[in-house]
Amino acid sequence: MSHYIAEKVTQLKEDYGTDNPFDILEALGVTVKYNYEFTKIKAFYYIMFGKPYVVINGNLDTYQMRTVAAHELGHHILHSDLAVNSPLKELGFYDIKSGPEYEANIFAANLLVDDERLESMLQEESDFFRICANLEVAPELMAFKMKTFNVKGKRYNIPITFKSDFLAK
Repeated sequence: MSHYIAEKVTQLKEDYGTDNPFDILEALGVTVKYNYEFTKIKAFYYIMFGKPYVVINGNLDTYQMRTVAAHELGHHILHSDLAVNSPLKELGFYDIKSGPEYEANIFAANLLVDDERLESMLQEESDFFRICANLEVAPELMAFKMKTFNVKGKRYNIPITFKSDFLAK
């Protein structure tokens, strides 16, 4: 499934000429709204009367918004059938036990972290957290990306464990 997701992301980047999840959501006709009253929910994706929506917690910082937008875009591309009857809510984000959540995380990691740029940085820099900072992604999301590299036969050490609630902090 990871290979299929990587191919979908590559095709989206080529089709829309960007890796910006907000630009891609807009191009796909997904309405993005912000809610400043959320206390626990990071975002959710739903479809109402055939129209797809993403609602993002407006209190998140720019990088978190970018991450949840990429994650929700993953749901739109991979799981829109699941959102017709019920919203896909992101509470304890990045739950690796849930198939759709895991897949949306892999999608977000592939969208936000370019393979070639990461490979280049890994050759020059050995500090995992500095690489995350330079690429402006959370370490937990980078762990998903590096796991996809390891599935392809690379042998990178991932110095953190996968956490299902890293954005809940």
